[in-house]
Amino acid sequence: MGEERARTPSERQARFDQLFADDPDPWDIDTSDYERGKREAVLAALGERRFERLLEVGCAGGALTERLVERANSIVALDVSTKALELSSRRLHRFECVEFVAAEVPSYWPDGQFDAVILSEVLYFLSAGEIRQVSLLAHQSLTGNGLCLLVNWTGSNDLPVDGDRAAELFLDAAPWRVAKARREQCYRLDLLERGAGD
Repeated sequence: MGEERARTPSERQARFDQLFADDPDPWDIDTSDYERGKREAVLAALGERRFERLLEVGCAGGALTERLVERANSIVALDVSTKALELSSRRLHRFECVEFVAAEVPSYWPDGQFDAVILSEVLYFLSAGEIRQVSLLAHQSLTGNGLCLLVNWTGSNDLPVDGDRAAELFLDAAPWRVAKARREQCYRLDLLERGAGD
């Protein structure tokens, strides 16, 4: 279903497809200490809880997805790049619990409820308006005790917004409660819950 909606390549899809065609690991996700440490921080923030259904927006080559399989019965791994999804589906071919979807948020959002939504280093590729829409969609699709985890690189960039502004826009767009906040030298991590009364 998601793949049908994403057949017309957007500018972002074309850009990221080219990026992954040129280098299957463009951010050294599999080899850098920074990326390994960030994955461990994500897992630590999620705690020991096991999730029934988890959504990972921006799965790239599947390095984090591979670790999330240990924590979830079912994962929807979504990415704008079909090249990235080819890599991640090869990497995770042995896990039947992972569904790969080629799509671009917020124009596409998977149906159903999730008890975890993870957006790791993707928000600042969106416009301010798109970030607000994604926040509302994530909030609406979470179960009552669901968690939403944001990871944003905080260095300077030439994108629509920087990591701090992306997180602020997301937090302001829906009634989130910050359960955990962690700031490292190069990134921030925000673990969110639905606000009281939702």
